[in-house]
Amino acid sequence: MPDALAYQLLAIDLDGTLLDSKHELPARNRAALHRAHEVGMRIVVCTGRSFTETRPILDDIGLDLDAAITVGGALLTEVATGRTIDSTTIDLEIAQEATRWLMQHDYTVMWLRDRSVAGFDGYLVNGPKRHSAIDGWFAATPCRMREIKDVPADGHAPLRITVVDEIAPLEEISADFRRAFDGRMSHNVIRVPAYNFTVLEAFDADVDKWYGITRLCRRWDVDPRRTVVIGDDVNDLPMITHAGLGVAVENAKPVVKAAAEKIVSRNTECGVADLIDELLRD
Repeated sequence: MPDALAYQLLAIDLDGTLLDSKHELPARNRAALHRAHEVGMRIVVCTGRSFTETRPILDDIGLDLDAAITVGGALLTEVATGRTIDSTTIDLEIAQEATRWLMQHDYTVMWLRDRSVAGFDGYLVNGPKRHSAIDGWFAATPCRMREIKDVPADGHAPLRITVVDEIAPLEEISADFRRAFDGRMSHNVIRVPAYNFTVLEAFDADVDKWYGITRLCRRWDVDPRRTVVIGDDVNDLPMITHAGLGVAVENAKPVVKAAAEKIVSRNTECGVADLIDELLRD
């Protein structure tokens, strides 16, 4: 990797950042990623999506990328082979406790697993309340999910647990969830643009996107101060506040823009390409 590069690793969020309003990869962004890769910069997709849902976008990018960070930082995958490099699951007993807690609040709970290990993507644990958007997601997603009626007891911990609802009840329950699991789990309430619904998603207490990036930096002997990241939503905040250069697209949430050192054009105007052009000029 050329030492002349000011930044050795570029981590890019997908929805609302790299992808346009149709959740597609603009040709200009694709070309910019190729230029950055050609000069030796490590390009890493860093997304809340599962690896299964990210794979088609990686194929569309069309580069021999080394690794992808998915599931909000919980899963690191070798792109060429689909082999898991590293994963951080929720402690099984805590995950089961949190699932029961959410089911007591009437929710259907999704457990996401590492498909390369489990052979499937996870469980849909049916609770009293099943938001209609779940069925839309279930029909559209490439993830292979198994529907069950009780807390999973197969001995394998999840990477993430998720519930779907409207934003107001999720924000209300978020405070109670934080009090119940503070220090044991981290979580976000976030809109999922690709499926047009809002989720509360919970992880191991250490997991966020910056956590995933730092684990790659250690493997690759990359100084974290020589990382540049770009994103748009609250789950991008940890990487934007800790990276060598934290960048937000113009359409980012106000709190994200406030934390960023630099703001570039909207995702629909190829802000990622603008950033790469600027980095390669410096």
